[in-house]
Amino acid sequence: MDVENAHHQQSSMKGWVIGLIQLVFVIGVIGGAVGLSQALKASVNDRAPQIADMRGEAIVSVRVADLERLDYVPTLSANGTVQATAEVSVSPQVSGEIRRVSADFRPGTEIQRGALLFEIERSDYVLAVERAEAEIASARSDLQQLEAEAALAVQEWEELFPGREVNALAARVPQIEAATARLGSAIANKKTAELSLQRTRVYAPVSARVLASSLDIGQIVSPGQVIGRLVALDSIEISVPLSRDELAIIDPAIGREMTFSRRDENGVVTQAKVVRVDASMDARTRLSNLYATPETEAGLRIGDFVDVTIRSDQIENAIAFPSTALAGQSNLWVVENNTLAPRTITVLGERADGTVIIAAPFDTADGVVALPPLDAEAGQKVSVRNLAQTVRLYGGASNGAQ
Repeated sequence: MDVENAHHQQSSMKGWVIGLIQLVFVIGVIGGAVGLSQALKASVNDRAPQIADMRGEAIVSVRVADLERLDYVPTLSANGTVQATAEVSVSPQVSGEIRRVSADFRPGTEIQRGALLFEIERSDYVLAVERAEAEIASARSDLQQLEAEAALAVQEWEELFPGREVNALAARVPQIEAATARLGSAIANKKTAELSLQRTRVYAPVSARVLASSLDIGQIVSPGQVIGRLVALDSIEISVPLSRDELAIIDPAIGREMTFSRRDENGVVTQAKVVRVDASMDARTRLSNLYATPETEAGLRIGDFVDVTIRSDQIENAIAFPSTALAGQSNLWVVENNTLAPRTITVLGERADGTVIIAAPFDTADGVVALPPLDAEAGQKVSVRNLAQTVRLYGGASNGAQ
């Protein structure tokens, strides 16, 4: 029995040793394979060309644009609005019944300065003038009577008291002064009555266009009651909102000629002259209004929209370049000593197709970058693909519409 147990233990030990040897063999094979792989990879890397880390030292390749230099006349195209600086409210200065209304005192009509607008019933005011005249006659008569009595009183005084100063009461001095005052008051009353009579007829204070009228025969009006509105013809003007850059193009703006046309007309162009510019900018739109007086106000209505064209002075040596060079509304990049440098320019206009921008002269350095890199920054190193930019020189003046 003991012999069988010993034999069984010997067999188990032998199986365990064999399994351990197999495990060690497998681990050794796997380790050898990994080591061989690493050795082969190192050998390949040793023979491969080494690439330097160029981050932070990369040189961007750019192309400079072909430029044109030309004499150019900038032309601004903008939108404007017809407005008026003086609007007159029409109201009577006396009360009464309307007896007559001019056919021209109706909305939309034009009236000349001094034209009759309407008339108020005059009878009461005529009577007031007549009463004032009667008061004047009575006061004058009283004064004349007192003056005659005073003359007699002075004569009697001198006979009774020769050499003595005439007493003021005896000479009727206070009575004469009172009568003189009454006469002056009567004369003033007459002038007031005549003025009120004149005001029963209301005339146009200026040559104007009637904006509104609410008056008819038989209507009762009172002083200060607004019954119509006029706009003076010489106060009609064109208001044009412009940006700071646009105003800079046509500086000085005041006195400059411009043309405009109403949108509901077919090519009818009217001249105007710039008379003033706002001293401040609108806080919301960042625009300033330019105001121009039209050559003629005929046909213009308050609130009309107009298309405006303003021509500036000729700019010599203006620069034309592709619109792709713009990095913003008025910014671009130039190559300067193989690095990028920013430029802020004044855009004067563009070609009809919008692919060419025309700007006031600026320092182009070694060339204008035709298409700026997305991550362009000042001082960034660049290389120029094309050997040199081509600059074409143009003579003569441009009309601004090339």
